[in-house]
Amino acid sequence: MPVLSLKEIESLCSDALKRAGASDAQAAIVAEEIAEAEAEGIRNVGLGYLHLYLKHLRCGKVNPHAQPHIVKTSDATTVVNADFGFCHHAYLIAEQRLIETAKAQGVALMSIHQSSSAGVLGWFVRRLAQEGLVSLMFANSSKAVAAHGGKVPFFGTNPFAFGAPRGSDEPLVIDMATASTARVNLVRAAAEGRDIEPGHAIDPEGNPTTDPAAGLKGAQLPVGGPKGFGLGLMVDILGGVLTGSNCSYEASMFATTEGGPPNVGQTIIAIDPAFYSDDFVSHLETMCTALTDGNDVRIPGERRAQARAHHRDNGVEVPESLLEQIESLSAKQ
Repeated sequence: MPVLSLKEIESLCSDALKRAGASDAQAAIVAEEIAEAEAEGIRNVGLGYLHLYLKHLRCGKVNPHAQPHIVKTSDATTVVNADFGFCHHAYLIAEQRLIETAKAQGVALMSIHQSSSAGVLGWFVRRLAQEGLVSLMFANSSKAVAAHGGKVPFFGTNPFAFGAPRGSDEPLVIDMATASTARVNLVRAAAEGRDIEPGHAIDPEGNPTTDPAAGLKGAQLPVGGPKGFGLGLMVDILGGVLTGSNCSYEASMFATTEGGPPNVGQTIIAIDPAFYSDDFVSHLETMCTALTDGNDVRIPGERRAQARAHHRDNGVEVPESLLEQIESLSAKQ
């Protein structure tokens, strides 16, 4: 199996995205995020997700020539129009302002509308943690998850993420979907012909199922029943309603080329801990030590950090079939 360095993966992705029509600016930042996902060992939103980005560029679901721009500001807020392009590019043009306003005001908020899939939310909050900021990010997505007690998809997997700086180079990162599992896990299980664990999906009649194909035709379930339902609702409000974007049930499907741009949204809140505490990092480290001392406990973000170090030194194995898929989809048409 071919082994690629992280730089080679980033170059592969950037080239593929540009050949599919993406502007240089969009291709560069999305390729960086995909390479980071591969470094962290999360293929399903790394190279395994690239095929959807390429298809969406080709069909116009993502605007290949998007010109994201800031449309409104206040002392602590920034509103960004993604111009139906990639979320990553829209975020990047306002990232420095978010950091500066958070450090000036103690807290800052960025909203993004006319956007698309945000990919790995941990990528965003990790960047902010490396700037010394605590952050939260909320991103709604196209419908896939039934409400608690419901039988049809209404919410997206609607992830959120939290990041905080630590004493080491690697921050604390929590990145989770409000569904019981990521949708790509059902897609992968269906492709591999294996069952999923109980409690993740219902079939089109609303019956519990371990058949991923039936679950994809029916609906996924929220994590933790009514608690996950509440969290998914919260993310849809913060990602969709608050930003003036589509809610999950209104957005076109991420997994297809039909329906035009999904017009989902993202909200990022950045907090400067130094505004509130003189010893945030040392206090957090004391807490983490107390949490792990004598216990078999791993702090969120540590496993991804270990994977990143391993893949930085040893490269990443990439199946030939995946490389062929990327080449085929990015070939000029």
